[in-house]
Amino acid sequence: MRMILVVAALIGTLTTVPTEGCSGSSAWSGCTISNSGSTVDIGATRPGGGHGNSPGTGGALLSPTPPAAPGPDCVADPRDPRCYTIVILRPTLTDVASFAPAASLLADEPDGVGIVGMPMNFVVTATPHTATGTLFDLPVTVRFVPASFVFVHGDGSSRTSPTGGRTWAALGQEQFSATATSHAYRTRGSYGASAIVKYSATVDFGTGDVKVPGLLEVRTPTTAIDVVEVRTALVERTCLENPSGPGC
Repeated sequence: MRMILVVAALIGTLTTVPTEGCSGSSAWSGCTISNSGSTVDIGATRPGGGHGNSPGTGGALLSPTPPAAPGPDCVADPRDPRCYTIVILRPTLTDVASFAPAASLLADEPDGVGIVGMPMNFVVTATPHTATGTLFDLPVTVRFVPASFVFVHGDGSSRTSPTGGRTWAALGQEQFSATATSHAYRTRGSYGASAIVKYSATVDFGTGDVKVPGLLEVRTPTTAIDVVEVRTALVERTCLENPSGPGC
């Protein structure tokens, strides 16, 4: 029988790998070892064994020195490394992309209309997200946490923030006040604004969280914005007093 057990683990303390049982035994085939000093990847296949149970040791590396043929103790102790083939993998952003949170929505103030030279405030709400499922044929819990936000204004400029911003009301500020996530458009026109939420990710196969390298980007839908010019003039009476007056 030919079998493969896939274990995803981070090796944080091992810096050397015994290779005699991997490359020196005919029981192993296609054996590869990669050691970066902080992580170790081992891949190999071996015939035999009727039990493929994970020993649940997390980042501990099992001995890669099996006998030429498994013995009957595979039934007695399915954790025996002679009962299966070990492949240690590190999940990537591509692997966990299917667990990603749904895109958030971008809010703009004032709603959909801006004034040339005056700040518009942008807010996007994103919260930690947890999803469960199967990865590498193993049950897994994937957790995403917002790490940074990039506001793309649609006029060729963008702004990065560690938070998704807050509304003027929540900040206790007047309309058209500058905020940590605001932007003032220089010319009138129609623009499409959006935001990119960057998430850090961890995976847990039942042995503790393992960080996935990089940040996963999830973009909000585009929000249409019309930016107009405002001109002022001195008039004798208000529009309420004279509805047909200039600018009314």
